[in-house]
Amino acid sequence: MIEVVPSCQRWWIQPPMPDETLRSVVNRAAALYECPPTRLWECLNWDDPQPYDEVESPSFDTLRRMAAAIGVRAPDLSTHRLPDAPWLLAPLTDEAYCPMCCIEDQRRGDPLWIRRSWRRVLLTRCPAHGCPLDLRPERWATWSGSPALHLPDLTENEQRILELIASFGETLERSLYGGEPWPENLTGNPQIARGLLIAVSFNMNRIRDLPLTKCVQTSGNLARYIHGPLHRQEPTKKLRWDAYRKIADPAIRRASLWITAWELMRERPYDLSPGWSKLPPHVEHMIRRATSENSPLRRAGSARLDPLSWRELQRHPLTMTHSNTLK
Repeated sequence: MIEVVPSCQRWWIQPPMPDETLRSVVNRAAALYECPPTRLWECLNWDDPQPYDEVESPSFDTLRRMAAAIGVRAPDLSTHRLPDAPWLLAPLTDEAYCPMCCIEDQRRGDPLWIRRSWRRVLLTRCPAHGCPLDLRPERWATWSGSPALHLPDLTENEQRILELIASFGETLERSLYGGEPWPENLTGNPQIARGLLIAVSFNMNRIRDLPLTKCVQTSGNLARYIHGPLHRQEPTKKLRWDAYRKIADPAIRRASLWITAWELMRERPYDLSPGWSKLPPHVEHMIRRATSENSPLRRAGSARLDPLSWRELQRHPLTMTHSNTLK
C-alpha cells in the first residue's frame, strides 16, 4: 500500500504512452503501489480536492501536480487531456480495449495502456488494427493474459456483418459531429439514426423487460462480439444520448448499431439481417415519437464538436478509419 507525503509524490512508472488516457496513467501508478486509483488521486490533490471523474480533463494546477509526480513537463502531459464530449463514452466508462494492441504492448515490454481513440462511443474496432474492440479484463493494469488470448476464426459473412456495424458507426459519427453528408444508400438522417440507436438499446415496454438488442441472432463466433445486455431493465421514461454513452460493452453497442444500420439501409441483403425483417410495432411507434421534429431527443446530443477538435481527431494517426462500405 502506498504511504507518501502528498506534496512529495513521485510515481515511478513509465511516462505516458502515445495517445494514452490520463486515467490509464493513474491506474498504472495505482497498480504499482497496490492502492485504489481514487486513493492515489485524493493523495495527489490533498490540498485541492478534485473529483475522480475529472481525471481526463484536469485543471491546470492538477495537471502540473500530475506532471511532477510522473516526471514529465506539464505541456507534454496536457496533450493527453480528453474533455468530455458527445462523441465520447461517458466519464468512468472506459472499459473497451483492442486485444491486438494488448499483445503488441506486451511483446514490446510496454505497460498495458488505454488509448484515447477507444473512448469514442460509435467506434467498435481498433483504428490501428481493424480488430473488434472487446471488454477489458477486470484487473487490466496487472493482467498478463495475452498468451491465453484466443481470437475466434470468423467466416466471410461474419466479417461482413462486423464491417457493416463498424462502418455504420463511423459514418454516423462523421455525420453527427463532423458535418459530413448522410449517405444516399441510407434512409432518414443522422438524428433519426441516433434516436433509433437509443430506442433499441433500452427497455421501451411498460414492465421490467429486456431491450430489443437482446433479440439479435448471432452465430457462435459472433456471440462474443455482438450481444444484448444480460439482465432485464426497468422501463425507460426518457430516451437520452447520455444514457447510451454509459454502455461500456462494445458488444452491446454493436447490437444496437446492427439493428439501426439494418433498419436504415435501402437495400437489405438477407445474410446481413440481425434476425428479423421488421421492428415490433410498439418500438416503431416510440421511434416515430422520439425522432419527431419537436422531440427533445432529436435535439439531445446534437451539439457539434468544435471544428478544431474534430479536425484534430481526424488527423490523429490512431483515429484514421478503414474503408467505409456505407459511404
